[in-house]
Amino acid sequence: MLNLTCNIDKTERINRVVIGAIMLLAAILGAGVWFFTLVSLVLIVEGAIGWCGIPVIVEKIKGLLKKT
Repeated sequence: MLNLTCNIDKTERINRVVIGAIMLLAAILGAGVWFFTLVSLVLIVEGAIGWCGIPVIVEKIKGLLKKT
């Protein structure tokens, strides 16, 4: 049997869900090559510089949700 213990932290899990959801939605809506090229370039740049904007966005959304 496979040992499927979690090997990524919560923030990275959220990042993957958000990026995957955006890409899936774009595919369903028929977004073209340009969209996927842009997403790919953003991911490459984030990997190269070691900084991702998604955790910042998630924290802002959490802050907005706490205020309501």
